[in-house]
Amino acid sequence: MLDLNDSGNDIVTLRNALVVPPLSEANLREQPSGVLDADGNFVENSISWTSSTRPVNSAPVLPADAAIRDLPGHYMFGGIFYGHFGHFIVESLARSWALDRLKDKLDGIIFTPKVPRVNERAVAVHQQLLTAFGIEVPVIIAAGITRVETLSVPRQGIGMYDLIGGSAAFRDYVNTHVGAKVPAEGSEKIYISRSKLGPHRGSILGEYKIEQYLEAEGYEIFHPQLASQNEQIARYKAARLIVGADCSPLHLLAYVGDPGQKAAILTRRSMEIGSYLTEQLRVFKGMQAVEINALVNDWMPQPGSRPSRSSWGELDFPRVHAELLAAGLISNPTPWPSLTEAERAAELDRLSASHKTSFKPFREAA
Repeated sequence: MLDLNDSGNDIVTLRNALVVPPLSEANLREQPSGVLDADGNFVENSISWTSSTRPVNSAPVLPADAAIRDLPGHYMFGGIFYGHFGHFIVESLARSWALDRLKDKLDGIIFTPKVPRVNERAVAVHQQLLTAFGIEVPVIIAAGITRVETLSVPRQGIGMYDLIGGSAAFRDYVNTHVGAKVPAEGSEKIYISRSKLGPHRGSILGEYKIEQYLEAEGYEIFHPQLASQNEQIARYKAARLIVGADCSPLHLLAYVGDPGQKAAILTRRSMEIGSYLTEQLRVFKGMQAVEINALVNDWMPQPGSRPSRSSWGELDFPRVHAELLAAGLISNPTPWPSLTEAERAAELDRLSASHKTSFKPFREAA
């Protein structure tokens, strides 16, 4: 179990430790990987946790004929490097807090990949974000078993679910460093949209209607995946009112926002995510943040029987309007009409064509 309030042995420094990536090609939720000390003992600080009770990696077993690369110098173990933006920004950067104590000693940071296809190209994709986090030393991903001359292994400082509030050291690091050199620039009102994501990313059924309603309120429709990481930071620092579905960009808002902002998170799937995101915004920034759960149904691509990141949420638009109005994020008192039956059918036809599959409701009509 991981206790973020426990600061004992928060950084362990080892000589000739082995950094062991996943040795299987399988894309599993949990993979044997991490750090072994010079005597072959699994280093507890190298465990990455999704929640306080759910580890992502476990002790690796080395093959008898294992090839080992030697890496001279002093490195920090960064944990698991994810390709997915949300997991990267929360889980891969979870040990960055230790840089305040280690960065003048380090030759670099070494990660294990979540899966073997995550490699140095993934580092380049996230380079602006790494820099925004104050990471100025080289970042490498262990493609094979690597013996590091000196390795410092910090305990992670944040995770998902009940770890979303982060440790005091992680929050202090984030609030001091992250995005500090990126000037605020952009609209005062933004809606973080999912409408231009790829066809297999879930969203809100009839999201175009929400965009129309919010544009009438003076909101800019912002598509973060079309902007550079520095531009995303600049926009989130500039905005005073932010609305978005439960999604990964809100983690970045929690890192670079401020107490004067108001945010609303629209629940788009029957999963306990929105409440954790609002908690993160409040704990990190003291932001006024509300979750609006007006979910009527989850529409799931087939095959599938449970809501997931690929499902599409049908919302009660009049309720969304009422709660945004109450939270001070919109001003027009006229309720937003919900989707008509024809509009719902047209949306489902569009999704079926783009996904090349049918959609089924999670809840059957009463």
